[in-house]
Amino acid sequence: MNTINKTATLTATLAAALALSACQTTPSSPVIQRANSIYETTGIADSKVKAQQNAIDSAQKTCRSKQVIIVDDKVTYNGILDERTGRMVGQAGAVIGSIFGTGSPDLSRDDDYEYTINFRCQ
Repeated sequence: MNTINKTATLTATLAAALALSACQTTPSSPVIQRANSIYETTGIADSKVKAQQNAIDSAQKTCRSKQVIIVDDKVTYNGILDERTGRMVGQAGAVIGSIFGTGSPDLSRDDDYEYTINFRCQ
């Protein structure tokens, strides 16, 4: 194989790898099977809504075409500040950032919220 063909093949391989990595979604949370056909999973994200959606997405993948019935759920906040203070600091930062044109600081992390659900498929 000549140099041009090797370069073209390498370029095509890299382009395909980049395209496939751009299509990846948030990895699903592991699902643990408990007694009596009950499953458990935990969604983790930077917001409560995203954490809930991640957990429900994992449950739906487990149940496939069946309906997810949530038996029990619990939300845990793990932020660096308590939830209310974090919101107030974020809002104050957004106001100051808009006045000075610097943007707002982002104090959230990808694991601030955990949403744990116990569910069954029906």
